[in-house]
Amino acid sequence: MTAFNKYFKAFCVLTILLVGAIYMGYGFYVNVEQLDDFYDWPSFFIVAAGLLVMGIAYAVTRLPIPRVYYVSGMLILAFLLRLLWVLFVPTEPESDFLTLHNAALSVTEGDFSFTENSYFQKWVYQLGFVMYQALIIFLFGEDIFILQFFNILFSVAMVWMVYKITTEIFEEKAGHLAGLIYTFYIPAIVMTSLLTNQILATLLFYIGAYLLVKRFEDKNWSWIAIGVLFALGHIIRPLGSFVLLAAGIFVFVVYLLRNNRRNILINSGKFLGVITTYLLVLTIASQTLIISGISDYPLENRDPKWKFVVGLNHETRGTYSNEGSKTLSNLSWKERLAKEEEMIEERLSDPSRLPPLFHDKFSIMWGDRDASIMWSYQGDDEDFKDWLYKTDKFIYLQFFIFGMIAIFGLIKSAKGNLENKQQKALFFVLFIIGYAMIHLLIEIQTRYRFVLMPGLITLQSYGVYVLHRLFIRSKKRESIRKSSAS
Repeated sequence: MTAFNKYFKAFCVLTILLVGAIYMGYGFYVNVEQLDDFYDWPSFFIVAAGLLVMGIAYAVTRLPIPRVYYVSGMLILAFLLRLLWVLFVPTEPESDFLTLHNAALSVTEGDFSFTENSYFQKWVYQLGFVMYQALIIFLFGEDIFILQFFNILFSVAMVWMVYKITTEIFEEKAGHLAGLIYTFYIPAIVMTSLLTNQILATLLFYIGAYLLVKRFEDKNWSWIAIGVLFALGHIIRPLGSFVLLAAGIFVFVVYLLRNNRRNILINSGKFLGVITTYLLVLTIASQTLIISGISDYPLENRDPKWKFVVGLNHETRGTYSNEGSKTLSNLSWKERLAKEEEMIEERLSDPSRLPPLFHDKFSIMWGDRDASIMWSYQGDDEDFKDWLYKTDKFIYLQFFIFGMIAIFGLIKSAKGNLENKQQKALFFVLFIIGYAMIHLLIEIQTRYRFVLMPGLITLQSYGVYVLHRLFIRSKKRESIRKSSAS
């Protein structure tokens, strides 16, 4: 590695990690700020109790249990928790989830008239998830439980992926902890009863991410699989552009800033292959729907400005606005797009109003109650719902505490060796900060943070590992000091 490449790579790594530290620190701040809304106990007590629980969880991962038994037991427990939730806490589809499910039922009957609905005319990308649901219904029947059962399987597979990714980047014990935390992560359990596209899409994105950090350099076929997985994830839920952007910066910093010209050319070609494969899969999917007469448009968002209209709304602090929707509902397509542009320009006209809006949006998006609980639990037991919110908040707060420790652990490891395997965690840091930054501008809902949680849990688990290692070292130093004194 040339001196320029070395220092430029160090600068890039440090910049990414420092921005990640800002996200973690601010996330911790807005979560602590809201603790009084959840608990009657002092904030310090909640934080201290969380540290204790994480310590106990990490101690469990260090028990002398053979890996195959630990992982098998973890996956069985994850499956049972999700199955019991679906069986005993039934969730009926409503709102957008009902619209998509009804559309899927229509597809199985050969009726595609729903595509003329303004909903699907604007957000054509929703057809990807509709066709997935239609396939499951066609193969296994109309019972909603079947779709929920597939959600269970995908969620359990995500537990496995969190374990594998964390083990690959860091070490086995951190992987054990990450898998255990995701097993008990409340939204990952309750969302299984919701007919949402988030669970399958998240799994596809993270399988692709796993291949990116593990196989990108080692296997010649990896770029094909990565491109296909990112594209399929995008077809189910349109977040592929964020994932691909994070992957591109990651490949540049980790794999291309080297002195070996041959490897630079090979890795550049591979990533171009990822992009090509990604675009090819999306094109094939879109053209298939168009040629078959199902849709007149490719799988895309034909009203992208709407998200910014909502996201820059100071009155609603970037959350959904019924009033804004009504304002635009009676306009023609061209009038709607022109009005949206006018509304965006108006809301950006006073830059001094943006920082307070960004703070409010960040606080809601990364600190407020997770709406997945509201959507998934439709029962009348308010005490149980309150318990879910409190338990989720208790676990969720730890992600930012130990995420911050993980970032500083990564900074320290980078100072010693820019080529160590822990730098592969940069992909997840990039995805997290990129996703957080775009949501300063577009519509926010707390359930949208679901896709980031596996990456956040991966980093958080490494933070617990780093803290434990520091504790062990301090104990050894204290023991040596006492021995020397005696």
